[in-house]
Amino acid sequence: MPELQVLALSPSDALAMSMVALLSFALGMIVTILFVMARTGASRPEVDPELFEEEDESHNVEAGDPPADTKEPWEQDPDWWKK
Repeated sequence: MPELQVLALSPSDALAMSMVALLSFALGMIVTILFVMARTGASRPEVDPELFEEEDESHNVEAGDPPADTKEPWEQDPDWWKK
C-alpha cells in the first residue's frame, strides 16, 4: 500500500524552497522597517521653543570663569601644587 505524502519534494527542491522562504522573510522585514521609518519620520512632534530658551539661559556662563559653587567636596584646590 502506498504511503500518503503531503509534500513530495526532492532534497534539492526542499533546499531551494527553504532559501526562497528565508529570502522572502528577510525582504519582508526590510520593507516593514523602511515603512515604519517613513511613517514616523513624516510626523515629527513639535518642540516647544521655550525649552531651548531655558537651556540657553542656563549656559550663559563665560568659558574662563567656572562658577565657584560647582566644586565637589572631594576635589582639590586648583593651586594645590604651588603650596
